[in-house]
Amino acid sequence: MRYLAKLGFPRFATFQAAVLEEIERQLGSPLQQLNEEARRETEDGHIYRNTLLMQSEALRKAANQVVPAEFDSIVELLANPKLRIKALGGRYSRNLAERLVMQMSQVREGVVLLRQEVGFAYDALADIGPRDLLIIFDYRRYQNELLHFARGASDAGARIVLMTDPWRSPIAQYAQAVLTAPDDTLSPFGSRVVPTAQVEALVAAVVERDRDAARARLSRMEALRARPGTDDTEVAND
Repeated sequence: MRYLAKLGFPRFATFQAAVLEEIERQLGSPLQQLNEEARRETEDGHIYRNTLLMQSEALRKAANQVVPAEFDSIVELLANPKLRIKALGGRYSRNLAERLVMQMSQVREGVVLLRQEVGFAYDALADIGPRDLLIIFDYRRYQNELLHFARGASDAGARIVLMTDPWRSPIAQYAQAVLTAPDDTLSPFGSRVVPTAQVEALVAAVVERDRDAARARLSRMEALRARPGTDDTEVAND
């Protein structure tokens, strides 16, 4: 009780209520979030305008809370040519992993997406080792499959970067670097506006580390696309 008092909880019941509230916030399903939103007071105005203003505020909050050293440590890992990058996302964050891979693979080699449903992705652990950098996107409601996969990758010697919300996925215990994003929104599914901006910032920072290498890789890709016989007209004629 003395320890709880030092933490700011004068009674055990107060501490217990805070823990239960935190668990509900972390594990709340879209249905629970929808019910919670119904109990909140909403601002005057159209929901479209209010949603955009809320996302604008979330971006401002994320920018004010940024820790440059933390961001730079992630960029250092992503820019390391000796590491293979493998991205994995959850039910509502798989599209973020896809976006990262789509853009990052344009400017450096060795970037792949673990496309399988997580339940079938465990086979990929057989090929993961110390040369791998695993980028995991996990936002509440956190998925146990991602946690188990992260634990296996960590045991295999892989380095892990976690992209998550302010309440931090349990995967954080295995991560070398964590980047959080506020998810305030009127949608019951949480917001991915800030994580999308974070992905774009990471790609831009990697390009900045070696602009010549990125330019050379993009030039090779453009040359391959421009080869005779690969334009839409000739393909259609075939």
